[in-house]
Amino acid sequence: MRVLVVVALVLACACRAPVDEMDGAFYAWDHRRVHCAVEIDDSAGQSLDAIFAGMDRARDTGEVVELLVHTPGVTMTMDHLEAVLAGARDRGLPFLTVTDLLRGAPQASVALMYDDWHTQEWVASMDLLAQYGAHVTLYVGRYAGMPPTAHLQLAELAAAGHDVEAHSVLHQRGPTYVEQRGLGAYLDEEVLPSIDLLRADGYEVLSYAYPFGVRTAETDDAIVDTGSVEMVRALAKTSELRANPCPD
Repeated sequence: MRVLVVVALVLACACRAPVDEMDGAFYAWDHRRVHCAVEIDDSAGQSLDAIFAGMDRARDTGEVVELLVHTPGVTMTMDHLEAVLAGARDRGLPFLTVTDLLRGAPQASVALMYDDWHTQEWVASMDLLAQYGAHVTLYVGRYAGMPPTAHLQLAELAAAGHDVEAHSVLHQRGPTYVEQRGLGAYLDEEVLPSIDLLRADGYEVLSYAYPFGVRTAETDDAIVDTGSVEMVRALAKTSELRANPCPD
């Protein structure tokens, strides 16, 4: 059994697409409604060289490379995170938030994002981010169930210039939810309340990130067509063993 697991991991790594070849993870300032980030958590298997190659493409083409970390210090070591931050600095690439992508001027850059609800670890990375002049986009799920201390930490992050965006009510897979309960239920129970709750606490929410990065064209259109957000974010393909959730 152990041999089979090792073989599967080797095959997965061998099939992993290089960051600079993941077109879905690069935003060309074309006002598209569906964005995709590439996961760079340590377990995702993207080497620093692969991440830097993505940055090189962004620098050379004027695009934005969108990178996702879940829990700094846990899913990515702080040393690894600092190397990523330094790599962008060394290439002259600023860090833009999703609000910058939707409201700012086009420029080659990096959009670094944190997903889920790990506010304690996000706050712990603030000094390091500040050292490199980096602001990140925080896609927050399960907001209503977070303790008051987490809400205060999120407010602290926002006050430091980090961008707070929506990531669902209970972190359910969108396409599965639609199959089981219908598109209307998905919007009314998972998507729109996650946006409204954040807005009620003063956050300007402009986008929605799919849990697990899974999406369909139907959910894309339905979410953006509500007028509640201007874009949705999925995940870029990282392995031939994983279906690509990005649109062609």
